[in-house]
Amino acid sequence: MSKDHFYFSRNDRIVALILLSVIILSKGAVVLWPSKGAETDPAVDSMLVARRTEQPRKENYSREYNRRDTAAYTPSYNRTVRRTFRDTVVRRMDTAQSLPRYRRKEAPLSPIDLNAADSLMLVSLPGIGPYYARRIIRYRQQLGGYARTAQLLEIDGLSDSVMKWFIITDTVPLIPVRVNSLSLTELRNHPYLNFYQARAILDFRRERGMIKGPEQFSFMEEFTAQDLERLEPYLDFR
Repeated sequence: MSKDHFYFSRNDRIVALILLSVIILSKGAVVLWPSKGAETDPAVDSMLVARRTEQPRKENYSREYNRRDTAAYTPSYNRTVRRTFRDTVVRRMDTAQSLPRYRRKEAPLSPIDLNAADSLMLVSLPGIGPYYARRIIRYRQQLGGYARTAQLLEIDGLSDSVMKWFIITDTVPLIPVRVNSLSLTELRNHPYLNFYQARAILDFRRERGMIKGPEQFSFMEEFTAQDLERLEPYLDFR
């Protein structure tokens, strides 16, 4: 039964062979000879060539344009920078010239009371700036007032030439050092008394009673004649 399905007559076999030969020949012809529609169009070829060469031409043009642009605008840019710098320098010079010059300090018409001078008055004097004006006032507060103009020399760095601008008057009295009533800490706050001298005063008061005059300081070995000389204007024995 199965043999009948696959049985071909002689004529059928001839027809099948012819069809197979035609198919094989047509396939070979397509491979060996391209069809007319597949032929390369000259316009397409020129377009492809143009596309291949287009990018290098653009790059060359860009480099050439940038070179021309830099050559054309760099001098102009440099001139602009130089002009701006020159204008800035001229403007700063004009500003500096328009600022008020430092006014030279002049000597006072008359000497100033050292214990009454404030910071503005001190700064106005030759040889004294804001820094030393503060130092002079601070040291005056620590001393309780200046007893002599020479005490200005005890301020480090202050020139002795400034002493000629000052005098000492009785307008502002000195703040006394009450040696018989002040505590150890209060005595030590004075610039002319150290810890050992303040303790010697307290020991003397405890052992011998109140100190009645500067001559009793000679019993205290902590004080020299020079110490007593500069401290004496401030001593109060009440």
